[in-house]
Amino acid sequence: MEDRSHGSACVGTGPDLRTAFLHMSTPNVDNSPRAYRGCSTAVRRRGTIRTTPVADVLAIRRGRRMAGRDLPSPAQFVNLELGSDAHAGVACWSGGPTRWAQVTVACAYDQRYPQIREQMTAPVSKRAVVTIAAEMARFADRSTGRNCRPSVATLATRTGFSERTVQRARECLRLLGVATEVVRGRQRTFVERMASWRMGDRSRGWASVWALHDNQQVTRVIHILTPHLERSPLKTAISPLRRLVTTHAGARGARQGVATRRRNIDRNGQRLARTWREHPKAPPWSRKYGTGAWAAVLAAPARAGWTAEDLNAAVSEWLIGGHRISDAPPRPIGLIGAILAAYTAHNELSVRPMAYAEAAAAAEAAQRAERAIQREAERQEHARGREVGREALHGPGRAEVAAVLAAITRRRGR
Repeated sequence: MEDRSHGSACVGTGPDLRTAFLHMSTPNVDNSPRAYRGCSTAVRRRGTIRTTPVADVLAIRRGRRMAGRDLPSPAQFVNLELGSDAHAGVACWSGGPTRWAQVTVACAYDQRYPQIREQMTAPVSKRAVVTIAAEMARFADRSTGRNCRPSVATLATRTGFSERTVQRARECLRLLGVATEVVRGRQRTFVERMASWRMGDRSRGWASVWALHDNQQVTRVIHILTPHLERSPLKTAISPLRRLVTTHAGARGARQGVATRRRNIDRNGQRLARTWREHPKAPPWSRKYGTGAWAAVLAAPARAGWTAEDLNAAVSEWLIGGHRISDAPPRPIGLIGAILAAYTAHNELSVRPMAYAEAAAAAEAAQRAERAIQREAERQEHARGREVGREALHGPGRAEVAAVLAAITRRRGR
């Protein structure tokens, strides 16, 4: 792929509000070219490697080792520093990673994908673009959306899509004008490899550096929303945001003046929640809510015979799979729901996570009991043999031998 196909267009001046709505409804509106702000053949940005001083690295590792914590990754001590003008002319996002991925990218896809489809190497679905965009947003600076440096392999592993799909999605984000490739990925030079190896980093290349930002055309459309979303002009233009609220006329809800009935709390789920919250190995955020709040999400596992150990094992498998859980997640109940959904995607709820471990422990306990019984039988057999030996010392045969020996001694004396 040539260098001119990388980077992104600068979010400059776009059409007015009326033209923005025509873009969403009329696919043949002419798109004026925008100024190029990313890495190109004319503006080559390679960056400069910066490594942490060896004394600081030794101090950090010594502190981690004395505290009993895992040693930091060697890649943390090696960084590709960009130039001071790397982000010149590139906007920032407004609203954070969730708004950028779920609103800005989704609206930009609905609005401009028919126009950019001819410029792409292959088609890509909206679901793939939004999913990969949300994963890229996790690696960007939360306040600006810049310094996003995940590799294609990392995004493919974390999203489940192929590397080629990830490349097409990033190309789509670039053409939609919501992401800019500030520095194109490349192989490390010999000097950079030597500097990285001194820090313990064996990587041989640099990942592309992206800046995630808003699109001015889409932002203009989004910003015309009134506090009542159902009365905004957006309800007829962008389908994903059409039913964000239910405060419109004819919404189904409780009748005026009549209290709604409260659902009965599932007793099995409440019992499982109580034992899980009291378990010593349960995560601290499990005690954030009471047993009644946990009962609904734990009702199905409780009916399948799950225990507190099974819930802890499911959380451990979630972490082993590459996911991250903060010390205080904002929605613990939704997190457990996502963990159970991921588990049921590969197994049935009837197959408990600790079933095989408990079966192995039971088999080992049975073997230990059998060996104990065998040792006790051998001990009793040995005790019976010793008793028979003691009885033989005072038996008639022993007396006859003693009499014969005494007679022989007397004859020798004479």
